Amino acid sequence: MDLIYMNSDMVDIGVLQDFEMDLAFGANENDFECQVPSSTHCCEAGFYLYIEGTEYGGMVGAKKTTSDADSVTFMGRTWHGIMNSKIIEPDAGENYLIVSGDANVVLSAMIARLGLSELFVADENNSGINIPGYQFHRYCKGYDGLRDMLADNGAKLRIAWNDRVVRLSAE
Repeated sequence: MDLIYMNSDMVDIGVLQDFEMDLAFGANENDFECQVPSSTHCCEAGFYLYIEGTEYGGMVGAKKTTSDADSVTFMGRTWHGIMNSKIIEPDAGENYLIVSGDANVVLSAMIARLGLSELFVADENNSGINIPGYQFHRYCKGYDGLRDMLADNGAKLRIAWNDRVVRLSAE
């Protein structure tokens, strides 16, 4: 699998040839570290790394060089972490946010609500999974809230980098 890197304008620059990558996602961690030899140092904060067709990728937030200057490590948030950096809030005057409808339609509305439309899209096809009035916890993290919403309705969140965007779908 090719690990592709792109700049902050989301223009592909190249493929990392020699790297070690550690990604973590779930309830507690949603970040990554990618170590490359100093001779192939290529990324800056705001760049993106991804493997096409998978959930593996995210935004570089920082870099560090080893004390012997042999390698550079890029650190950042996975796609999951980017979603979790956003907070699901109730509408003004309401105590909770309640959503309903086809799961993919709800995902699309939540992407817009979280301000992630430049990077994320939801599958345009109906999922066949109905969300019958789900009430989010007050001020929950985006990824956690969406994952919980789908789990409560017998589904899970699928995330994959495809065609220059992070695609979300319910299955």
